[in-house]
Amino acid sequence: MTNIVNDGEDCLNWLSLHELWGKLSQSAREAIAQSFHCFNVEPETLIYQEGHTPIGLYLLQSGKVEIFRRSLIGQSLIRYRHAGDLFGYVLIANGVEGTYQTNAIALTKCQILFLPKAAFQKLIAEFPEIERLIHSQLSQDLYEYTSRIAWEQERIQALQAYIQPLPTNTSIIGNSKGAQKLTEQINQAAANLQPVVLQGQAGTGKTFFAGLIHAGSSLASQTFAEIDCGALQRAEDGRLDTDVLFGRIGQQRGILELLERGTLLLDNVHVLSLGDRARLSHYIKTGLILPNQGIIGKINPITQPAPKIESQVRLILASPNKLDLPDIKAITIKLFTLPQRKADIPHFAEYFLKQFCCEQNRPLLKLDQSDLRRLISYDYPANVTELAEILHRATIMTPPGYSVIPEQALWSVESTKNAFRLDLLTHVPWLRQILLSRWYPKGIWVIMMAIFVPVVVWGFIGPQNRDSSITLNLFWAWWWPGYLFLFAFVGRLWCAVCPFMITGAVIRRISMWLFPRQQLTWNSKWLNRWGGWIVFAGFVAIYLWEKLWDLPHHAYLSAWLLLTIAAGAVIFSLIYERRLWCRYLCPIGGMNGLFAKLSVIELRSAQQLCGSQCTTFGCYKGTKPTPITFAEALASEGQQTGGCPLYLHPAQLQDNRDCVLCMTCLKGCPNRSAQLNLRFPASDLLDNHKGFWAEVALLLLLLGGVFMHNGQKILRWLGFGDISLDSEHLLISLPIVLALLSIPAILTYSTHAIARFFDKQQPDYLTVIYAYLPLTLAANLAHYIPAAVTEAGQILPVLAQTLGYSGAGLPSLSWSLDVAQFLQGVTLISAMVFSPYPLLRMTKRSLLQNLPHLLLMLGFTAFFFNLMF
Repeated sequence: MTNIVNDGEDCLNWLSLHELWGKLSQSAREAIAQSFHCFNVEPETLIYQEGHTPIGLYLLQSGKVEIFRRSLIGQSLIRYRHAGDLFGYVLIANGVEGTYQTNAIALTKCQILFLPKAAFQKLIAEFPEIERLIHSQLSQDLYEYTSRIAWEQERIQALQAYIQPLPTNTSIIGNSKGAQKLTEQINQAAANLQPVVLQGQAGTGKTFFAGLIHAGSSLASQTFAEIDCGALQRAEDGRLDTDVLFGRIGQQRGILELLERGTLLLDNVHVLSLGDRARLSHYIKTGLILPNQGIIGKINPITQPAPKIESQVRLILASPNKLDLPDIKAITIKLFTLPQRKADIPHFAEYFLKQFCCEQNRPLLKLDQSDLRRLISYDYPANVTELAEILHRATIMTPPGYSVIPEQALWSVESTKNAFRLDLLTHVPWLRQILLSRWYPKGIWVIMMAIFVPVVVWGFIGPQNRDSSITLNLFWAWWWPGYLFLFAFVGRLWCAVCPFMITGAVIRRISMWLFPRQQLTWNSKWLNRWGGWIVFAGFVAIYLWEKLWDLPHHAYLSAWLLLTIAAGAVIFSLIYERRLWCRYLCPIGGMNGLFAKLSVIELRSAQQLCGSQCTTFGCYKGTKPTPITFAEALASEGQQTGGCPLYLHPAQLQDNRDCVLCMTCLKGCPNRSAQLNLRFPASDLLDNHKGFWAEVALLLLLLGGVFMHNGQKILRWLGFGDISLDSEHLLISLPIVLALLSIPAILTYSTHAIARFFDKQQPDYLTVIYAYLPLTLAANLAHYIPAAVTEAGQILPVLAQTLGYSGAGLPSLSWSLDVAQFLQGVTLISAMVFSPYPLLRMTKRSLLQNLPHLLLMLGFTAFFFNLMF
C-alpha cells in the first residue's frame, strides 16, 4: 500500500457528490474528510485478512475490492465493494472486540480512505448522524452476509463430492522429452484462463495435470472440482442425466452455478450428447449457463422464462478422443501414455515408493535392476494409475526388514514379450557371476585351441582310419552329434567358443599390432542380400566334398575342411572389423543360426529399457568401464567392451539366428537390460517370424543331407545298388547326390501346392516351411547317434593309437547298435510329435486344413525310420 497525503477539499467534494455520504451535514462531511487517510493499493493486494484485529474502517474511493472467506471448498466470495462502499467496519461500528471473519483483496488498482478506530469513535461522538448512517448500512450488509453464508453452506454440501485436492508435487515427474513438452504446455495453459482440452487415455493423469493448471493459474485460490461424465446416471430413455452439470430449472442447481468461480474438469466429455456439448460451447463463449428445462406442466416457459445464470468457472475438458469444439479457442494438450514415457518410469517408481512407504511408516524401499527392467518392459494398459497400484501392492506385500522389493511382489508385471519366459540371470544368481567373469568365454578359448590345433595337425600326420584317428573320432563321433543335440538347449553357443573364430581373432590382433590400420566396414546391404546364398553354396560344397570324397573316413580331408573354414575366418578377420565371417559367410555359422531358433534359451534385452535409459549404446558400439550405482550391483558389471562382435544391438534381436551368446552386451550394460531367458522350444518360429529364401534353401539342404548320407541305401532300394557315389564316378555321382539333396524341396513345395489348392487361406511357402525345422534337426541328429553311441566312448584308446600306442587296456564306454537305434527312434518320434504345434501356430489353420503337411511329416519320419534301422 502507498500512503498519500489526504487532500481534504477533494475528499469533501467526493463525499458531497456521493449518494450515501452526501446525506450527511456539511460539518459532518468536513470532519470526515479531515479524518480519513488516503492509500493507493495495487491489484491482488490483501487489505486485511481473517483473524486480524480491526484497527479502523475503510471507504473505497475508486476501484473494486472483493470480500471473501476461506471454506472447505476454497475461497468463497461474500460480496464485491465498489466506489463509495464502506467495508471492514462491522466490529468497530458495533463496538465489539474480535477479529475479522473475512478477507479483503483489491481486484483492481484502488484508492482507499482509511479511518482509524479512535478517530471513528471521536467522530460518532461528535456527529451522531454518522453512526445512524453506518448502522443503516450495517443492517443491509448483515442481511447480505447472512444470505451469502447460507448460500455457502448449500454450495459446500453440494460440491463436497466433486472437490479435488491440488497436487502436492507441483512439477511434472520425469525428465524425458515427453515430460518436458508437457511441462511447457501446462505452463502455457496456466498463464491464461482459456479453456483447455486434455486428450489422453484413462490413467494418464488428467486430474493431476488439470490440478497443475489450476494451481498455476490466477484461480489457484478458488475451488478445483471434477465430474466424470461417463459416471453420470442415465434416464429411462438412455440419455445422460446432466442436471448435476447444468442444473434443472426450479429443482436443482448445477455444478457450474454452484462453483461460481474456480476450475471444473469434465472428464470423458465425448460421452455427452451433441446438444450438451453445444451448451458447453455456449457457456464458454458467453459465461451463461443454459439449465435443463423443468417438468412440463409445472414450468411455463412463457410466464417463467429460463433465468440467465452467470458463472466464471474455467473449464478443462478431457477425453481419450479428439474433441470438435467449433468457434472455441482452446488450448489442446495431448497426454502421453506411460508406455510413451518409459524413461520416466524410474522417477514415477521412486515417487510412488516414497509416498507409499511414508503412508505405511516404513523405511524407503528400493527396486533392484531386474525389477526395474520388468516395470519398464510392461505395457501398462491403465497407464500411471496401474503403475501406482502395482507399487502400492508391492509395498504392502514386502515383509518388514526388507530394503529391496522382492520379485514375488511384482507378480502381475509381465511384458507380453516375456510371457512364458524365465530370466535365468535373475533366478540363478551365480550364473550371472560366471558369465560376467573374465573366464567366459575367453577362458574356454584356451581349452578349445589346446584341442583344435593338435586335432588338425594329427589329421595330417596321424593315422587315417576311423578307429585310430583322434581327428575323426572327435569330429564325427563327438562334435557332430553333441553339437546337434545341444542346439535344442543352448542355441548358437558354439560360436562363442568356436576355434575358427578364435584363430581369426588371435591372428587379427597380432596383425593389428604389427601393422596398425583401419579395417573395412561391412557392406551390410549387399551381405544381407547375398550372404545367405554364399552360406548355402558353401554348405553344398561341404556336403559334396563329404559324400564324394568320404570325409568321415579320411582324417587328412577332415583336417583340410577344418583348416578351410578357419582360413575363411582368418582372411575376413584381417580385412573387416569384428566378425563378418561368423555372421554372414560361415557355412557352419549359417546352420548354427538356423537350428538356434529351436533353442529353449534366448538372449534378449528389454527394448523399452534400452530405448528409455540408455544413451550410449555401448553394447553395440563398445564402451569404456561404466560406474554402476543401482542396488546389489556386482563389481564385474559395466565392463569395458568392444561392442557386439556381430554388430547387433540386443534390442534388435528378433530370433536366435545372429546371437552367439558371447555375453558382450551383458558385460557392458550398466542397466541390466540383457536377459538370458528359458522359454518354450522353437519360440522364434511361433510369432511374427520372418524367413528368407536363402535360409529356407539351407533348411531344405540340411534335410536333404539325410537322404544324401543314406544315398547308397536308397539306391539299393531302387535297384541301383551297383552304382557307387564317390569321386571316382564323379560324372554320375554328382547329379545323383544333387538329386538326393533336392528331394525335400520338391516334396515340401508340391505338398504346399496341394494344401493351398484345398485351402486358399494357407500362408505362403516361405512361412510354412519352417515348421519342418524340428524334423530337420532330429533327422540329422539321428544320423549321427550311432557314431556317438558306438565310437565316442573309445576316445582314450583312439587317442593312444593316434600317438603311436596300442591303447590296449585303456577304459572305454560304448553301447550296442540296438541302443543307438532306440535313441534314433525316440529322436524322430519326438520331432514328429512336436512338429504339428509350430505348423498350426504358423499357419493359423486347423489340423484338417494342414493335413497335407502333416502327412508329409509323418511320411518323412517313417522313411527315416526305414533308412536308419
